[in-house]
Order: sequence, then C-alpha cells, then structure tokens
Amino acid sequence: MELEYKLSFIDTLSMAAGFAVGSGIITLTGIGIGMTGRSVFLAFPVCSVLFLVSFRPLFIMSGVHPSMSAAYEYSKTLLGVRMGGFYSYIYLLGRLTIAIFGVSFAQYAAALFPVFDAPGAQRLLASLMLTFFYVVNLLGIKTASRLQTLCSVLLLLGLGSFVFFGLGKVRADFFTTNFFTGGIGGFYSAVSLLFFAVSGAYIITDFAPRIRNPAGTMLKVIHLVTAAVTVLYMLIGVVAAGCGSVDTVAGKPLSVTAQIIYPNRILFGAFVIIGVMGALVTTLNSSFLWYASSLEKPCLDGWLPSSWIKRNRFGVPYRLMTVFYLFGLIPTVLGMDLAILSKVAVGLTILSAMLPMAGVIRLPSVYPEEWKNSRFAKKYSERRLSCICALSILIMSTQVIALFAGNPPAANTILVALIVISALYANYRAKNIGKTTGNKNVK
Repeated sequence: MELEYKLSFIDTLSMAAGFAVGSGIITLTGIGIGMTGRSVFLAFPVCSVLFLVSFRPLFIMSGVHPSMSAAYEYSKTLLGVRMGGFYSYIYLLGRLTIAIFGVSFAQYAAALFPVFDAPGAQRLLASLMLTFFYVVNLLGIKTASRLQTLCSVLLLLGLGSFVFFGLGKVRADFFTTNFFTGGIGGFYSAVSLLFFAVSGAYIITDFAPRIRNPAGTMLKVIHLVTAAVTVLYMLIGVVAAGCGSVDTVAGKPLSVTAQIIYPNRILFGAFVIIGVMGALVTTLNSSFLWYASSLEKPCLDGWLPSSWIKRNRFGVPYRLMTVFYLFGLIPTVLGMDLAILSKVAVGLTILSAMLPMAGVIRLPSVYPEEWKNSRFAKKYSERRLSCICALSILIMSTQVIALFAGNPPAANTILVALIVISALYANYRAKNIGKTTGNKNVK
C-alpha cells in the first residue's frame, strides 16, 4: 500500500515557483547589462528557450525513471561510475555560488547604509550573512522552511514593486540606443550567465519519485513556471537597463536603478530590504540543504568522505554543510570579483549538468522495461533521442565556452587544472567505487 504522500500538480507548481524565483535576477542582471547593454531583457526569452531545449533529456529521464539526486544517479547509471564521480566533483566545485549570495547581499546593504561602502566592511557583512544562514540550517529543515516561506512572499512583493514603479520611467530612447553593446558574443555571454536565473524550475526533477504522475506533471509545471518567470524577468530587465544610462547601471546592483525609480527613500529602502534581500535570503537559505541533499549519495558511494554526512541531533548533515559554508566564506574573505566568481560558478554548474544529459542516449538500453512502458517510447525514436542529446550538449558547451572566455587567463588555467584533476581522480577511484556500489555500468 502506498503510504507516502505524493505531490499534486498544485504542490509541484508551488515548489517549482519557489525554486525559479530567486537571487539570479538580483545578482546577475547588472553584470548582464555590462555584457550586452539594454538588450539584456532579450536574453531572458533566449535563456528560457535554450533551457527547455537543453534540459529536455533530464525531463525525459525523470519521467521514465524517477530518482532522487537525479543528476548524479543518471550520470552514474547511464554513463558509468567514473562519470558519476566526475559529476560529483564538478558539482562540488560549482558550489562557489554560495559566495555570490553573500557578496551581493553586502553590496545592496551598502546602498542603504553607507558604512558598508568600504570593501572590508562588505566582506565582513557578507561573511556574517553566510554564517547566519549556515547556523539557521544547522537547526534543521523546519526552522529553515519557516523563514523561507516568509521571505518568498516578500520577494515577490519587492520585485513586483520594482516593475510597477519603474516601467513608467523607462527612457524614451530605450529601443534605439545601447543595444548589443558587446556584439553577438557579448549577448550570448549574457544569455549563458543568466541561464540559471530562468531555469530554477528544473530542480523539481530531484523530487520526481514524490510527484504524482511525474512524466506529465513535471513537464507542464516546468513550462508554465518558466514562461511566467521569463515575462517577469524581461520586465525587470527593461526597468534595470532603461531608467538610467547604461554606463551607470552596467555591472552594478539593481539598487542603482531603484534609487532612480522609487519616489522616496522609504519605498527604496523597502525594495532593498523586502525584494532584494528577500531574493538573496531565500536562495542562500535553501542552498545549504539542497546542496547537501544532492551530494549525500556520492558520499555514501565513496566519492566523498562518508563522514561528511554524519548528522547532528536535528538530522542535518552538518559536516557536508560546513564544506559548503567554507566554499562560500573563503572567496568572500579573499574579496573575489563578483563578475568572475559568477561566471566561474555558473560555468561549472552548466558543465556538471551536461553529464546526465549525455546519458539519455543509453536510456532505452539501461532501463528497457521502463522505457517501453513510458509515454516517451512512441514519441522518440533512437535517432531522435540521440539528436536531442547532441543538441543539449552543443548548447551547454557553447555556454561554458562563452562564460570562461571572458575570464582572466590565470583563472581559466586554475579552472582547467581543477577539471582535469577531478577527471583523473574519478578515474582512479572508480574501481573501488564500483565494488562498493555494485554498479553494472563500471567501465
């Protein structure tokens, strides 16, 4: 008898919306304007189309064979144990995203409190914020979720007010000047950077086993949420780039535009506290537990120390969470440039996502019964399945290249070294891992 509660369409829709609306729009829009000018608002629909196309393999896999920690499981079972390990290490490196949230929070706080204008003060505040949410999440999911619900509501109110007050102040020459300032290359770099700002709904694939009729429900929810988020973000992009000169807002937080559009200091302060900090808080708060959940299985399989998933009395894997905390704290204390940090973190995240996408080619052979009984078997021939996979890899590869191409040579040298070391270590560990997991796809 099935006793576990299954998420309904409305439950899944609510969860996907919570994942989709977050800090990406807050932290990355100004950087995107610096890459492409006012055409940044056009980057969002391009992002959404590329997301729905490139993540199609993951949607198919989650419908055919629902799995928790989906990306890791699919990398391991469809491509072989080595790829499961490689995914784990690249995903771990990509958790530098945590640092972005703390640094951005400090930048916005400086707009309200000039005492935080100094770089040292911003690093201190960012470190304190990371520490606060690290401690909150150590107290368990119940405490964290209560804070998350409140902040999500405030976030939507804040972003809505930004659009409401800003659209009427967009400059008359918006559509005639400062478009594609970085050329096609700059525009595509902005698309790559903002890719995950519109694609947060994909995270529900990690919860596929708990969703009622996952194959049908997830696709409807992901398309609906992505479309709604894209429209909202396009409007925010128009306001962010159109109410002031591009030189003034490029590379800057949204607070620069907010100072122009809000009629008084009280409303401006409310936006920064409710909208901006709400977005950063919701994402930062949820990231600790989500990231920890994603890497628990690799720890159990032996790719990472099994001691990392030891739990405290609140049921939280505190050691693994501490690793993520340090991933955020160290770049923050060192004062890493936010633009470079963002491109590195997003690039590594896209790189790790490419691995399970490639595995869809082997889906019918590894899970023949599940594939035969799925709604996708009649719709996708093996040739069409291979084409979808190839297109996904092509899109994501170009995004990684576009992001890393703008980095300083030293940063890219370190990145390439880390990726190569991860691949070599995954290959070295694979034999023993195969014995402990009993995976039939060890190669």
